[in-house]
Amino acid sequence: MTKILIINKYISGKSLDEKRTRVKTENKGSIKISLVGAGFLVVLCIIFMTAFYLFQVNNLAIKGYEVKDLENKISELRKNNKEMQIREMELRSMYAIETAAKNFNLLDSTDITYLEIDGPVAIK
Repeated sequence: MTKILIINKYISGKSLDEKRTRVKTENKGSIKISLVGAGFLVVLCIIFMTAFYLFQVNNLAIKGYEVKDLENKISELRKNNKEMQIREMELRSMYAIETAAKNFNLLDSTDITYLEIDGPVAIK
């Protein structure tokens, strides 16, 4: 429809300068991209997407190694925790207590006497 209007204006007998300004004002709103420009944009998008993909894959691989290292540390700490629990049980055992008592020259209590108190002990 705009072509018909433009043709009608050309027919109407306007000067050449008026015709050129009219054509220029109609083309201001549209963007024309040549085939080379469109190809360049497509290649640029492909390069950008490839770089982004490689970055993501590399980042994912690094995170995988970090997770594996943390899992190894967790397993080492669990093993260390079990060893410490076993050591705690050994130190709390009766044999360890008796050995420590002998090392400190402690005597066995043989004469045990109990104190019996008649009446209330606590304050009323």
